Amino acid sequence: MSIHFISKLFYLLKVSFLLVFSGSLFASSQLMPMPKTIDMGEGQLKLTSPISISVDGMSAERKAFQLQRLQQHFSRIVGKEVVLKEVDKNATVRIVVAEKERTTQTPLLNVDESYQLKVDNRSVTITAKTVFGAQHGLTTLVQLAANGKAQTLNVPSVIISDNPRFAWRGLLIDSARHFISIETIKRQLSTMASAKLNVLHWHLTDDQGWRIESKRFPKLTEKASDGLYYTQAEVLDVIHYASLLGIRVVPEFGMPGHASAIAVAYPELMAEVKNYEMERHWGVFKPLLNISKPEVYQFVDSLIEEMTTIFPDPYLHIGGDEVEPEQWLHNKDIQGLMAKHSLKNGADLQNYFNTQIQPIIEKHQRIMMGWDEIFHENLPKDIVVQSWRGHDSLNAVANSGYQGILSTGFYIDQPQYSDYHYRNDPLRTLPSVDLSKPQTLAKSFIIDRLKGSDVRGELLVLGEQVLIKLNNNHHQLASVSHTPDKTTRRFNARMDSWMGPLTFEFDLEGEQSAVMIGNSRYPLKLNTLDAPSAVSLSQSLNDASKQRILGAEATIWSEMVTDHNIDLRIWPRLYAISERLWSPKQKNDANDMYQRLGFINTYAAEVIGAAHLAQQKAGFNALLPKSFDNDKKARTIALLNVMAELLEPAHYYTRHHIKYLNDEYHQQAALDNFVDYLAVESHAIRQLNNWVDGFINGDKTALDKIKSQLNLWSEALSASDNLLNSGDKLALVRAKSIALTQFIALSLNVIAHCQGQTNTPMLGNDLLFLQPLTDELVIAGIYPMRELYLACTN
Repeated sequence: MSIHFISKLFYLLKVSFLLVFSGSLFASSQLMPMPKTIDMGEGQLKLTSPISISVDGMSAERKAFQLQRLQQHFSRIVGKEVVLKEVDKNATVRIVVAEKERTTQTPLLNVDESYQLKVDNRSVTITAKTVFGAQHGLTTLVQLAANGKAQTLNVPSVIISDNPRFAWRGLLIDSARHFISIETIKRQLSTMASAKLNVLHWHLTDDQGWRIESKRFPKLTEKASDGLYYTQAEVLDVIHYASLLGIRVVPEFGMPGHASAIAVAYPELMAEVKNYEMERHWGVFKPLLNISKPEVYQFVDSLIEEMTTIFPDPYLHIGGDEVEPEQWLHNKDIQGLMAKHSLKNGADLQNYFNTQIQPIIEKHQRIMMGWDEIFHENLPKDIVVQSWRGHDSLNAVANSGYQGILSTGFYIDQPQYSDYHYRNDPLRTLPSVDLSKPQTLAKSFIIDRLKGSDVRGELLVLGEQVLIKLNNNHHQLASVSHTPDKTTRRFNARMDSWMGPLTFEFDLEGEQSAVMIGNSRYPLKLNTLDAPSAVSLSQSLNDASKQRILGAEATIWSEMVTDHNIDLRIWPRLYAISERLWSPKQKNDANDMYQRLGFINTYAAEVIGAAHLAQQKAGFNALLPKSFDNDKKARTIALLNVMAELLEPAHYYTRHHIKYLNDEYHQQAALDNFVDYLAVESHAIRQLNNWVDGFINGDKTALDKIKSQLNLWSEALSASDNLLNSGDKLALVRAKSIALTQFIALSLNVIAHCQGQTNTPMLGNDLLFLQPLTDELVIAGIYPMRELYLACTN
């Protein structure tokens, strides 16, 4: 197979992708996040270099920074240098800030971020109350210009009035498990600003490392960082850079748990005093601060005092999650503390600790933040609870008078589909459930995970309503293919959960039940349930409670990411999340989102400077043996790119659990295989899903489109034998290429089956057999092709 064929194939795939996912590339609607209101005019403004510009209301430093950024983005759009010329009047681009900034300001929560952008055939005018709103206006202007004709700066006539829905729109970056370089952090900040995000939550400490210099407690980095940490000067530089982008930096210092790094440096502060070594594995570990020791609170006080001289933001995050109380319960001094204060268990002990350190944080003029576990009625109402446990926990926080932000459903370290994140609203609308309907079915089930506790659930049918309960969560209304009755043997049910989007395949009379968690298929053990739990539904929010939900943060925990692939896990998905937090709630059409995300995917790389596309290219190249000549390298890379259209990394935490089973779930494990450089979702497989849905809904031409695509893939894969038979890394890919060839052969049989040319039983099972749960690489097309087969069979 020639490289010309593969190049042609990629051209066709790219054109197909752009048509399906980008719509008209030059439409002004390719903005993300979508503004609140857009009034389109007639005509357009052509900006030609030098572009005259005036800025009124920004500090000299901010103005210089923003103009340099604007010049860089415009130059990347046109492919050559664009000159911006400052003028006092009659400017083509005018920026007017009402609240004049004399010296460079630090952004704060609830600062006015609104702006208005007006474009006619003569000029551009951006007006805003604050410099931060004006910067968002510039961000929109750049997106509008990038939507225009290639290598020009054409901006459509438009009036945009815009402001964010939520005040807190963040990204947590974990620099503790794998150290993330300053260069990478700054690149994320720059791309975050292009998505109108405004909070960097910097996770700086954990069991595997302490990553910020402390001059008062130097052993933290001397003994517990492997030399990989940020100096205070570097952190101050990042904070300043973020501030110029309109982004706050909120630090997290984990306590009283996730404290193994503190234990290595200062073991005398721990509930069990002994020599500790650096923790290399991932998970939840035992070391806890000794909350009965005055020296612990002196340590916390002094540390926070030092850190508040570095971080200006009013909020300070203490972590507070996943506290294993074993060390506390075995410590005699803490047992005495429990008796003295009538503390019954680990949760009471943790709340005692929180009540002691909250006044310390307040003394240093900071507001305490923490994960769900810090929530307790004994704490002041001004704390902020960040929820990783879900909407039920978040709503309970808000209904109890506390402020909260959502992270469940935005864990982007997990491979998840963008539309799952897009549906995940911090203020979700709860469906109504009629509890008066008769119960017609009750089953219990178990999802047997590869690591950790099983997920236990209940299936309950009330009339036409299907309710599903997972672990100790409330019942949730699921959408179903059809309401089961006494004659039903099989049916499907769909719902979103903390694990991701779930598609249950219930086999009521057999043993073939399963659940899809994203693209990973888990077996399901279904049993009779004589005494189902009483129906428990999520709490609704009144208007006052809704105001207490400040927004949300996506999280990129770094067990499975390094400097070399972190952008691939963040972008472009984070734009979809940013739209959920910025744009009006009714802006929720997933197909429209994907159309714009196709444009944003390229825009983020080529205009803003995100590295997701470059990281994939570099990662694939690193798989090649040095013995390959240039022609063989080019053909192999082209083939890997074709395979990337067919494969996705296993979703949810499936990859993490597989790594654990293979003893690769630790800090020294190499993350340099093909799977580590795959995009989270394949847009070609999304197109395949769309064709299958179209056929099921009556579009008979869809079969020919699927067959044509399968044949293109088949021809491309025919070269795999002589291109992938060298090198250890390529050997792993070659094994998957064989399965892909089998997948395509079975899929062509499905097409023939649907066209009445053959009657092949068990094709659905044959497809499933190709994808073991313990494989990190998922042939994502198996599931739409199986759905097509079942539809034609039924």
